[in-house]
Amino acid sequence: MARFTLLLAAVVEVVFRGIPALFGSPRIAHFFGVEYLPGFIPYVHAFGAVMICLGVLFYFASKEPEKHMLIVNIALMRFALGIAAQLGSYFQLGSLDVFWWVHVAIDVVLVALFILARSSLKKSGKLAIG
Repeated sequence: MARFTLLLAAVVEVVFRGIPALFGSPRIAHFFGVEYLPGFIPYVHAFGAVMICLGVLFYFASKEPEKHMLIVNIALMRFALGIAAQLGSYFQLGSLDVFWWVHVAIDVVLVALFILARSSLKKSGKLAIG
């Protein structure tokens, strides 16, 4: 369960968030149906770089998740905070495009999967100590 969840998280971070953000351009914004704001590009590109790094981290942790409980916990926190950030944006702006609600839904699924993954790792008793 943890392997699958970490791999899924890696794909989401690299393919659906990291690469589009790192190479953010008017064409990519149009493809995803979001507004292109040139002043925010430095933040968007930096966000993309971080998402790719997290994706790579999740990928390597997926090889032996029982040795990487810290990364499982970080992933859980990352996606939970993603939900909080989008909801905060919604309350601040008064609305969100469907594009952002899809990201919230993905994050909700990943949070649920990471909670199950943590539980299965703890029950298996295979956690590395120290």
